[in-house]
Amino acid sequence: MLAKLSAILLGLLAAIAVVVPMRPQTGIPRGDILSDCDGHIRTIAINYVAGADFASDVYRSFLPQLPADIRVLVLCPDEHAFAELRSRVGSVSAQLQPVIVNHPMTPWSRDRWVTLRRDPGAVLLLSNSEEGSEIWPQRKGDEQLASDLAVRDDSPWIVRPSGLFFDGGDFVNDDRTAFIAPGAIRRNLHFTVANKAELVERLSSLVGRHIVLLPDAPDHHAGMFMMAAGDNVILVADPSLAHDLPHLPLPGGADFSPETQARYDSVAAAATAAGYRVVRIPQIPAADGKTFLTYLNVIIDQRPGRRIVYMPVFDGCEALNSAAREVWQGIAYEVRPVNCTSSFRQFGNLRCLVNVLERS
Repeated sequence: MLAKLSAILLGLLAAIAVVVPMRPQTGIPRGDILSDCDGHIRTIAINYVAGADFASDVYRSFLPQLPADIRVLVLCPDEHAFAELRSRVGSVSAQLQPVIVNHPMTPWSRDRWVTLRRDPGAVLLLSNSEEGSEIWPQRKGDEQLASDLAVRDDSPWIVRPSGLFFDGGDFVNDDRTAFIAPGAIRRNLHFTVANKAELVERLSSLVGRHIVLLPDAPDHHAGMFMMAAGDNVILVADPSLAHDLPHLPLPGGADFSPETQARYDSVAAAATAAGYRVVRIPQIPAADGKTFLTYLNVIIDQRPGRRIVYMPVFDGCEALNSAAREVWQGIAYEVRPVNCTSSFRQFGNLRCLVNVLERS
């Protein structure tokens, strides 16, 4: 009788093992957040929906510059959207692979998760669901995109909930530190954590990095006002360096106020206190607090003997573009310009549209 019961129990366990999906899973494995500046890029994800001209304009400038060994996963709600993007970007060397998700989504790839390095593959660490996303189908759909990637047959990725509220753009990372923008601090304090110390502890445990909170920084994604550049260097924007440079009209005009300058200077001070060499770069913020002519919302690809930065540039800002290029070249980067004139008025630039999933 015992032998028969044991056989039945083993059969039930085997059946359960067959039907329980491997992804997504609960619990959070150890992993280190992917650096913004270390290693060469192997895989990126971009989003595209039909008619998103501001995004296709950026991709038309960016994608043809990528080398052939980079895989580009193009998440689209339907085949029509992928065909439209393919026709708009023209000839590319990189490998464009469609991921048709069959649900609403936005063109912004960076927001709903951060990527943790893990061998093999990676962990896509999800933000908590946004309040109000249930009445915004496209934004709600963005919350599903990590799982859409993870369930692919060839996927090396798994999905985990973080228990915290954030946008992926709220993080800027190198191989030892994650800098956290004000939005992620505000959305979690007194909601998911009791105080800043608890938030630091939670974040450090989740992403495997020393955490630097930036509560006094400009109120946008961290990649709008700073970027890790490797070799212990952090670039921080500085409006005062752009004060006399011609630029495009901005909503409410340019904001060169002392209060705004102080927010940027606080970021530089925090990076210096964390042990980094800070290099300042021109930037012009708009008075609306959301629009930035920024040269830090970049994608960095480090290859043997070469350091490449894909840097936003803007029509009508030639002197400003040139000044920013000189800063990146001054820290030994090859600058590949990406025209973001169409996207910056949508409150986002290159890094907001491109999510790096794998580096060497």
